Amino acid sequence: MSVGKGTWAAVVLALVAGNCLHAMAIGVLQADFRQSYALDPNGHINIQNLYGDVSITAWDRDEVLVEAVKKSPDPKRRDDAQIVVDSSSRELSIRTQYLGSGGEHPASVEYRITVPRKANLENVKLINGGLAISGVAGSVHASSVNGSIRADHLEGQADLSTINGELEAGFQRVGHESAILLRSVNGAIRLSIPPCADAVVSARNLSGGIQSPFGRGVRSTAGHRLRTVMNRGGGRIFLDNVNGGIVIRSSGPLT
Repeated sequence: MSVGKGTWAAVVLALVAGNCLHAMAIGVLQADFRQSYALDPNGHINIQNLYGDVSITAWDRDEVLVEAVKKSPDPKRRDDAQIVVDSSSRELSIRTQYLGSGGEHPASVEYRITVPRKANLENVKLINGGLAISGVAGSVHASSVNGSIRADHLEGQADLSTINGELEAGFQRVGHESAILLRSVNGAIRLSIPPCADAVVSARNLSGGIQSPFGRGVRSTAGHRLRTVMNRGGGRIFLDNVNGGIVIRSSGPLT
């Protein structure tokens, strides 16, 4: 039986259409968001995200670049995830708001946010997602319920906490007036600080032990404890953990 050219063309088109529909059915649909907002160099930034990772990087501009990717195999759930930004010259708020469909499998939203170097991360809250912060010289107050936190090249005050996830923080400088608080329930804490830091370091955990080149931890029935004064003291560093070890490292050679 012979098949005409027109019939073959119809078959090819049908196969292509079928493959496209199949890819849409099993793939992950994405929608991108990209917008810049002017912000004072020492402005305040608030971020709330229920599902998805957040990455924050500093740059030498007086503006915030918000990039986001919405992901879901269901286009309706993707559309229900709304990116809401409220901005002024002194404060910027970014949040994910879910509409309509709800359900057990909402879309995730992954953010890439670039901020002025001296900006203050006033309140960064994640529920299901990891957080990465790099190069921020202003204060940082951030938490995640289910997800790890990794921060590096920080210079200001810091309050970082996670419930289920590891917490790793590195500081370029620790001033005489610095206040650093790191907390985790289920996950290790790793801190890196310069050996020239003027600080009082206190650490405690229930299980997992404490490692530090700046002092020696002690063990008791209440868990592990460490307290040491570095150089002239002054700054306050406190690490609190329940299930997971605590490791304090030097970011430079010890004298």
